[in-house]
Amino acid sequence: MSRSVIDRLSGCPITHNNQSGSSSSTTASTSTSISTPPPLTNIASSSRPRSISPASTPLTPLSDTTSMNDLPTANTSSTFLSPFTPQLQSPLLRAPSEIIQKVLSVSGGDQVQTIAKVAKVCRELRSIIYGDNDQSLWRNIYLEHYDDPRLTGTYTSIKLSSNIDWKKRVQDRELVGKLFQHGNVDNSEEANGHSELIISTLLEMYLDLPALQPTTNSSESEDSFNSPLLSKWLSSALFKSIYERNYFLPSSSLPDTKQPIPFPKRVNRKPVDPTISRLHCLIPPMYNDESSRDREWRGHVRESVYNAANYQENNDYGPFTEDGKVDWALVDAISSEDLVCNAQEIIDTEPDAWLPAVQPMSHGIEPVRGWGYDDLRRPDNLTEDDIWDWAGVEGSWCGCYAFMDYSDWAMMNHEQLGIHIGRPQNIDLSTYHEALGDLMKLELKICTDPNADGKRSTRCENHEFEQRDRRNPLPSIETDLPKSNLLPPIYFHGSSTPYPGGDQLTPTLPQNAIRGMVTLTFDDPPQVRWTMIIRYRGQDRWRLECVQVGGRGSKRGFFGIWSDASRAEHSPYGPAWYWKV
Repeated sequence: MSRSVIDRLSGCPITHNNQSGSSSSTTASTSTSISTPPPLTNIASSSRPRSISPASTPLTPLSDTTSMNDLPTANTSSTFLSPFTPQLQSPLLRAPSEIIQKVLSVSGGDQVQTIAKVAKVCRELRSIIYGDNDQSLWRNIYLEHYDDPRLTGTYTSIKLSSNIDWKKRVQDRELVGKLFQHGNVDNSEEANGHSELIISTLLEMYLDLPALQPTTNSSESEDSFNSPLLSKWLSSALFKSIYERNYFLPSSSLPDTKQPIPFPKRVNRKPVDPTISRLHCLIPPMYNDESSRDREWRGHVRESVYNAANYQENNDYGPFTEDGKVDWALVDAISSEDLVCNAQEIIDTEPDAWLPAVQPMSHGIEPVRGWGYDDLRRPDNLTEDDIWDWAGVEGSWCGCYAFMDYSDWAMMNHEQLGIHIGRPQNIDLSTYHEALGDLMKLELKICTDPNADGKRSTRCENHEFEQRDRRNPLPSIETDLPKSNLLPPIYFHGSSTPYPGGDQLTPTLPQNAIRGMVTLTFDDPPQVRWTMIIRYRGQDRWRLECVQVGGRGSKRGFFGIWSDASRAEHSPYGPAWYWKV
């Protein structure tokens, strides 16, 4: 915003003397028209990227502490005419405050630093910008470029405008936007100094996303300001740099070579921040096998996924904590190994064989937008006896699993398992290639609670087995971990068969019976937990404990761990991923 524009906004023209010791005065402009500055592009708009002048230095939040002593006075070489003099006041300042706020939000909202400059012009403008208790100006600026946090589908309760610091949100996002615009691998040190603000802002923007409707196609949704920004920022080199700095020790710096990497390298490393792990789950990062840094990261991901110590009775042998919440560091490792490394490699070599996996890995952040919890009304078209499928369980799903050779897995876990294997050998997990199972297709149907009291004829036969002409209940799939009671459990059953895709003939395999349960974790907001047992040749063989990334209805699907259904001693573990088609 130019000096002349600021003068016209305030009605307080300032003239400068050309000769020392003399003073001059000017008369106020009597024009009734207000010139507006040329439109400035918005740094926070994915459709209108903004260029920042090299001279633009502020990379700190805006300040509202500018002193009025900074303004020129009659004792300086400039003459300042007070805006409170009636005959000199700009027509703009005689307008209602709502009109002034609208002009300011439209004229300066695209470049928020301009608002701070306008506040220096006179006390009245400063009062309008910084003295408004309900922050209506800042709210208007915010809602021009970001999703309304009062309309988020993430939470069950509505956020009140009075509880939102709109000015701080604008300031934080302006700073984060500039950091992402300037940030790259070569100059990421400044951004790393703001890493906590970046991480918290990105999560806040994700939680502010409006809920999708069950019928919405993720590739066609255009109802969100935050979605394209998150898709861009989470896919950037800057976010990868912040993630790796958090994931690795600062001393872990390797040249990009194909030389063998000694393993493990992250000795005495601190736990990974669960917030950045959660953010890392939202966008499939690109893995480069030519990069030693990426291979080192993949080795540590494998270590987490296949480490038997991570799966114990106190976390239901899954990616959870003892208090019934999601272990995001484990979910990040599982989703990275299964989604990024394995799925992308298969798609690159055999695209037709894994064609269903393209959709949940595309369209940026959209596949991890769920149905939310802001509207939990039971559908009107359901009768009292009908089961409400609030998680979208029923239908067709695709998925896969991976596993290490058992001898390698036992070698890796021999100490915690107490297995004597003679002379142990180090396994370089950065170059190790585990086996990938067949792409499977699930057909799931919801059913009644197998543990509910009532007539036996109403119970689901798929949760029971026949023995000597009697129907007996199968082992329970209930959990002792704390869980949310916000929505009732959903029980389901179905079948699992190889997906009929690719150029090769699908092998004829017996149909596997499936039964399971969907519940909500104890997180706030809660996450969707899947427990599934696969029955093979009349025996319970595998049990899956998973988390649906993105919440109920998320098209990315659920990630988790498969294990032996009987929890037999020394039985292995591995990652699994299923998504709806």
